[in-house]
Amino acid sequence: MNKTLFYFLLICLILWLIFGAIFFKNRICGVSPSSNDEEKTTAVVPPPVTKDALLIQDGTAFKTSTTNYFDFNKSSYSYLTPLAAGLTTSLGATATYLKANPDRSMVITGHYKEEEINESVFPNLGIARANEVKKALSDLGVPAQQLIPMGSLAAAGVGFKDGVLINGASFSFKETTDDLAERLAAIKTRLDANPLTVYFPTGEQVVNLTDAQRTDIADLVFYLDNVADSNLEVGGHTDDTGDLAINTRLSRKRAEFVRDYLTSNGLDASRFSAQGYGPDAPIADNSTSAGRAKNRRVEVRLK
Repeated sequence: MNKTLFYFLLICLILWLIFGAIFFKNRICGVSPSSNDEEKTTAVVPPPVTKDALLIQDGTAFKTSTTNYFDFNKSSYSYLTPLAAGLTTSLGATATYLKANPDRSMVITGHYKEEEINESVFPNLGIARANEVKKALSDLGVPAQQLIPMGSLAAAGVGFKDGVLINGASFSFKETTDDLAERLAAIKTRLDANPLTVYFPTGEQVVNLTDAQRTDIADLVFYLDNVADSNLEVGGHTDDTGDLAINTRLSRKRAEFVRDYLTSNGLDASRFSAQGYGPDAPIADNSTSAGRAKNRRVEVRLK
């Protein structure tokens, strides 16, 4: 074998070894230069995670939506602020629509969960939250009679995230009815005859509201919202035990305590007056312990 043929065969052997190594590497690892390019172009990119929009819609007449919500801390009726720009824009559009269409009213439904603690003065946290949202629209000039607050247990899709109730209010529309005057008259008649009354143990100032009293407060708020010149008088009373001057001062302090309790829960302080009547207006016999207990009271009356 001459040298030329030898070198030729040697070069062929080296080239065969190199190409063989590359071929088997690709076969064993399952990759090739072209397959990398294919994977880059065919990789599936998951869509971004988005949340459902808050929709405020009155049939085909009006529609606005935003990905922002009214959110509430657990067991709180005050929505978190500042409101997102998208929600503020939708509220502005809704207020403009309602003011231009007095024949349409909006039901504001506040949501709540069973495990929450209701520390508001309303029958449930949902109504308390709805009333807070109502104020936001009232501040934009929407008449109170077009805003109807309601409360509802949160649906399955509404829940807490890091202690915050996401999407704590929803909205729907209905025809503005003409039964407002009838409802207001019924509230006035009932509460004139049986005013909201809070009783106090001797020397104490503690408010523990019953379900019936919370319903009365909801009606009082509704009345104040819909009767512009209405007000509330909070009158304190005592039994006749002890010094007259001390009892009169105590009765006023109790009245102020109830007034401050209600206003701290969202009622308008400018609509309240507080009076102390001491033992001068008993409703029961002061000669018995049961009678004296009834006389130690604070009455909240519509004026």
